[in-house]
Amino acid sequence: MEEVLRQRLTSRGIWSRALYMVLFAIAYTITETIIFFLVVFQFIAVLLTGSANQLLLRFGTNLSTYVYQMLQFQTFNTETHPFPFSDWPDEDAQGDRWLASGPMAKADQAVVEAIDEPAAGVEPDTRSDDESGTDS
Repeated sequence: MEEVLRQRLTSRGIWSRALYMVLFAIAYTITETIIFFLVVFQFIAVLLTGSANQLLLRFGTNLSTYVYQMLQFQTFNTETHPFPFSDWPDEDAQGDRWLASGPMAKADQAVVEAIDEPAAGVEPDTRSDDESGTDS
């Protein structure tokens, strides 16, 4: 029994894996910071333009996949080392909801058009403030 334990404790493979796990834990922490800034920038982009930045959508998809790969390795679910020891994930963004041509953009456009068009049968008020009798 002691011999088996001694072999495990002196096994080069488990200590090598421990080193990789520490490196990926550091990479995970850095990735969290990048994701935070990505989220803030995308939110501002959607708020100001009505659609998400397509390049950042793709980067976010790939970064999410990378985080998943790191966590799979960290939790002993795979022996495959994530980037930079394997290829960077390269996937297309999954949804088009926040793209300029997606359903949210079309809904936003419908709202803008409804606001811009006067209601049927209602004449637009063309009087100046002085003529309307309101006090400034």
